[in-house]
Amino acid sequence: MLDVMTTRMVNLVYQVAYLASRAAPGIPNPGQGEAPPFANSFLILLKWGVWGALFCGVGGFVIIGARMTIKHQKGEGGNHVQSMVLVGFGCITAVSGYFFVSAVIGSG
Repeated sequence: MLDVMTTRMVNLVYQVAYLASRAAPGIPNPGQGEAPPFANSFLILLKWGVWGALFCGVGGFVIIGARMTIKHQKGEGGNHVQSMVLVGFGCITAVSGYFFVSAVIGSG
């Protein structure tokens, strides 16, 4: 489910960027210039950041599952849907941010 939502979010970002480029033809094109020397290092740091964010997201889902189990064994109900939505939204934001920045940079 999360990968489907992520794919849809990335496709939406690409469509918005495409429509924005078509709607504003007066924006100058800087051409196919040479990337700065730190571009590869920036992408490597960005990939590490995405992996770190997804690692934290998986950890968040594990913690939410543990909390659900503990509360169920105690006989208490819990409002865990909100926590799951927040963690899922964080994962989607991290992945979408990576794809958006790599699309802007032109590699990825």
